[in-house]
Amino acid sequence: MSLLYGYKAAKVYAYSNSRVKAMESKLINEQVMQAIINAKDIPSILQILFQTDYKDAISEFGGLGIKAELIDFALSKNFAERVSTLVNVTPIIKKKLIRAIIGKWDIYNIRLALEAKEKNQGFDSIARYVIDYGRYNASALKEAMREESIEALFSRLMINSPYAGMLRNALESYRKRKDIIDVLSSLEKDYYAMLKSATIELRNIDYGASVLVKKEIDMRNILLLIRSKIKGAKFQDISGYLVDGGNMRRESLQSIYSNSEGIEDLVLQVSAFDLKESVEAYKKSEEKQLLLFEIGMRNEIMRTSNRMLKHSVLSFGTMVEYMYLKEIELFTLRVLIKAKIYGLGKDEISRLVVWKIN
Repeated sequence: MSLLYGYKAAKVYAYSNSRVKAMESKLINEQVMQAIINAKDIPSILQILFQTDYKDAISEFGGLGIKAELIDFALSKNFAERVSTLVNVTPIIKKKLIRAIIGKWDIYNIRLALEAKEKNQGFDSIARYVIDYGRYNASALKEAMREESIEALFSRLMINSPYAGMLRNALESYRKRKDIIDVLSSLEKDYYAMLKSATIELRNIDYGASVLVKKEIDMRNILLLIRSKIKGAKFQDISGYLVDGGNMRRESLQSIYSNSEGIEDLVLQVSAFDLKESVEAYKKSEEKQLLLFEIGMRNEIMRTSNRMLKHSVLSFGTMVEYMYLKEIELFTLRVLIKAKIYGLGKDEISRLVVWKIN
């Protein structure tokens, strides 16, 4: 790094990186997460979380007496606040890029609303899972979901939206087939196609950050292959939903899909992630939970993020890496809390959480 570049980096990223490093220090560490895994019940988990960055959010929804069904509200609120802070502290010249990457949570909220509407459910059915951030925050979704039909909901969501093109494509898909799965696949595909273009810019700004985004694209494609394999779909029927831009090229994805005899065989051929432990956990799982493969991939993304964040200094990558770590923290807590609510024992939970936190 040249002195000139170092000076410019310090000038651009000094404030934002110091704020992000402060947020990083509040991430749940391995010891605390292990204590949550070992906790005997939900009140015990809440006692642990109350000593972490989640204290304020838990307090807002009832403190240590919080009802189990409100825990997701607290988790979502904390995450939304951290995402908002991340956008706010990002240098102006990079806000558009960070919003494109964090846009996954806009799409996530839109998906929740569309799925609920298709089932004739109201906003209350998804409120606990909504990330109360950005254009499609809780109040915006609650208002939009008062529309009487999916088409009317689409029209409301498209008003002055940066995702109008994506929503229009998804709406056309719905009009043709009335299949919500196709609608969600179209929306997701268009978002990740946009994310692909972000990796090109990222590569020139911060190579490490581009690696994380490429891994996310890989994860999305691999999960699509796994779900499709279960349904017995032909590759040509799903190829249109794959997104280019990851580490695994389309030809490689086609090869492992066409040449694998089943889920385990397919997953073991994945080159972008080491999923051997996930396959072993899957074999031991009586219900054959596909979540194990997503956990395995998120775990690897987490380790990569953690490694990069520890060594990143005054860069855009610091913000991207923190975002992935915080996202995986939220994902992990939700898995563990749901497992405890459903009465799973420590051994069963350990199989779900197949990774080490650090």
